[in-house]
Parts: sequence; C-alpha cells; structure tokens
Amino acid sequence: MRVGVPTGRLWTHSQDLLRQLGFDAGEERGRRYAFHRSAGDLEALALKVPDIPRALADGMIDFAAASDEWLVEHGGNYQSLVPLCWYHVRICVLAPVDTSGQTEDTGRPATVATPYPRLAARLLPQNFTIRAVTGSVEAYPGRLTDLAVDCVETGTTAAANALRPIQELARCDVRLIAHPATDLNDPRAREIIAAAQAISASPQCSYATTPDRTRAS
Repeated sequence: MRVGVPTGRLWTHSQDLLRQLGFDAGEERGRRYAFHRSAGDLEALALKVPDIPRALADGMIDFAAASDEWLVEHGGNYQSLVPLCWYHVRICVLAPVDTSGQTEDTGRPATVATPYPRLAARLLPQNFTIRAVTGSVEAYPGRLTDLAVDCVETGTTAAANALRPIQELARCDVRLIAHPATDLNDPRAREIIAAAQAISASPQCSYATTPDRTRAS
C-alpha cells in the first residue's frame, strides 16, 4: 500500500504523519522522496502538492494528504476521510487596493490570473478571461491582468503587492483521502486513517466550503 504526502510548506506536517505511521522520516528530507517501513508493508512518497490528486486518481497511490484547492482543480473521484487542518486558506478574488474591484467597460472580458484555472472557471461568472499561471500571481493584477484568484491565508503577501481580497470564493483544508477502489477495511488502511486522526488538529473540522466534483464518503 502506498501513501502520498506533500512536500514544501507542508513537509513538517507530512513528517508528523510519517512518524505516526512508523517511518523514519528524519529531521530533514534532504534528497529522499521515498520512504519504506522495515516490515515492507507500506511505502510513502513525498510529492508536490499539485501532483497528488492526479497520482491518486490514476491509482499510483492508495492514500494521500491533499489540499482542497488542488483536489477541485484536478477533479475526479476520491474518498474523503479525515480533515487534517494543516492549513486553512481562502480562495479569493484579488484586486489592486486603489480600485473598486470593478473593471472598466472596455468591451472585453475582465482578465484573471490564477494557478487554479478550472476552479476559477467554475466559481467565477462566464464573462471572465482566465489566464493560467504557475506562480507570482500577485504580480499580475493591475499590471498584466485586471484581477487574480489565489489562496489567501494571512493576506500579508497580497498586501505587500498592493492587493486586497474583494470576494471569497471558497475555503480550503488539507485532508486525508483515498482512491475509490481502496479497501478501507484493510488493516493497513485502518492504521493510516487512525494515524491521520491522531495528528489532525480537529478530525471533525468543517472549515472547508470548497465545491468539488468528487464523491466523499
């Protein structure tokens, strides 16, 4: 059985889950991306957050810690099991602070930069032109595009770039999920779920409001 855990800003939390499952995750990942238990019954892979939903949907991994915004962006079916509360973020429309957030009537659709083009297309009116970007989203509004759609946690980055949230589209959590075909009665599956519940800040958390195209259990 194989588990996917996120790298980057969530790696510290991933280490907690790995240790709870009996992996030797070490203090630093270094160059390691694959972890094995001595019993050989469970493998964990450290993956980039945006890649996790597709890996699970394709059946490459059985369980994963995944963030709501990327689950919605990818689409597909999964079993939602335990809210992990590794972060709580809002998906917001961002506008320059010196505007009302209303775009001028130029006869063209307003342009929006976002790393979540599918999510934005679903949550915004159809009269927006969405520009998919992979980073530096805050550089776009008022310069290269009219607005942006991005994650907001504290608002510090937006403020540093003279932007402000003008509309909240959704709220997102990080959760333990499983492939639809995964047998949750397997002893290893029960162990993974118990480990996630043990390290979750609030296993019954209901912060997330993100609409999804998935099947939750």
